[in-house]
Amino acid sequence: MKKIIIDTDIGDDIDDAYALAVAVGMGCFDILGVTTVYRNSLQRARIASALLHALGTDIGVYVGQDYPWREKFCVEPFEEVLADGRPVIPHYSSAFDKMPVQEMPAAQFIARQAELYPNEITVLAIGPFTNLGDVAKKYAASFAKLDRIVCMGGSFKRDKAEWNIRCDPEAAAAVLAGGVPLQFVGVDVTAYTYLDEEDVRAVTAEKGEAFSMLTAMLQTWMRTHPGRRPIMHDVLTVAEVERMFCPYRQCRLDIPLDGPYRAFTCCTERADAPIVSYATGVDRAAFMRFFRRTLAGLQTQKTMV
Repeated sequence: MKKIIIDTDIGDDIDDAYALAVAVGMGCFDILGVTTVYRNSLQRARIASALLHALGTDIGVYVGQDYPWREKFCVEPFEEVLADGRPVIPHYSSAFDKMPVQEMPAAQFIARQAELYPNEITVLAIGPFTNLGDVAKKYAASFAKLDRIVCMGGSFKRDKAEWNIRCDPEAAAAVLAGGVPLQFVGVDVTAYTYLDEEDVRAVTAEKGEAFSMLTAMLQTWMRTHPGRRPIMHDVLTVAEVERMFCPYRQCRLDIPLDGPYRAFTCCTERADAPIVSYATGVDRAAFMRFFRRTLAGLQTQKTMV
């Protein structure tokens, strides 16, 4: 089974939670651990721990960085703010207060696993790049022993700075320069993985503890984002660890840190720029069948247990 670590900002948008469930449900990954990142990583870790428990797994969760290297993080108008300026993560509940998390910091955990399993680990990066940037900066030799990074990030139409890159472009640039092969599943492709009304009805009809939690999170997201469709950006990225639904191209990539293109993912002809692969499209119909089938399979697995 392919060894993976999932680095996530679960608890804001809804797709991280479904991505975690799908990664478990696919049954083809040895998930070494889950790491959390951005704004309030401890609350995110407790959310992930609660969901993994509901899914019937004992995968460890490791708390990462709250603060980007240079960028200030944003707080939404509907979010409660703590005294130190960090937000309460929208999907957090006091019911998660006692969920267990690991003591080892996320960056140290990733580095240690890379040493234990050199050239075997894929990091699934579905949040801002701060944790991975910290590994590249503090544990460069260990970072180089990762097999590859598959990330939900970037926009290869060059029409915007995508969220996960924009939250911490300095860290993203450090990861890009770190020498580990990078596979990007950009927002210009993941945007097609939206849930229509029928999809929402189907995924909220599933029964069980994990699905009750997922449905509550989905309903919270839809209430705080009226008129918007849920999009499964990160679920597609999970699937693309196995390259299931997207064709790819390669380019030399630059992530500018200044000027009007700050945090853009810019293909370049500069000879010293790293070569990456990036998704150029998606078979939406096949992906949606996979998504719903995998969720239904989780319910069947739970019932059998």
